[in-house]
Amino acid sequence: MTAGFIGMAVSIILFGWIIGMLGCCRQHDLMQYVAGLLFLMGGTCCIISLCTCVAGINFELSRYPRHMYGLPEDISHGYGWSMFCAWGGLGLTLLAGFLCTLAPSLNTPRTPVQKPRQENGMV
Repeated sequence: MTAGFIGMAVSIILFGWIIGMLGCCRQHDLMQYVAGLLFLMGGTCCIISLCTCVAGINFELSRYPRHMYGLPEDISHGYGWSMFCAWGGLGLTLLAGFLCTLAPSLNTPRTPVQKPRQENGMV
């Protein structure tokens, strides 16, 4: 289950990256908005995968005795920097999603081309 969510998250984020790059190159606001939504969906799949992975490891380590895994009694189990990197990556993904979603509204409006006024029916 975890591998399915992480695979889905990676594919959604890569697709969002491609859509975002195309949107930036072609100046399409809708493509940037869609890329932001894809990043947010990918971040959601990442957090689901992260939580199920941690819950599975904790369940397995608490269910069976420590000697089955070959762990000595004086070694503690922890996640350390891997959890920091996972949460940091999730935060950056969500930040990218929010920025891509807000990018179309932050752009300066283009000034419309002034048409000449018609006077007496002549252009």
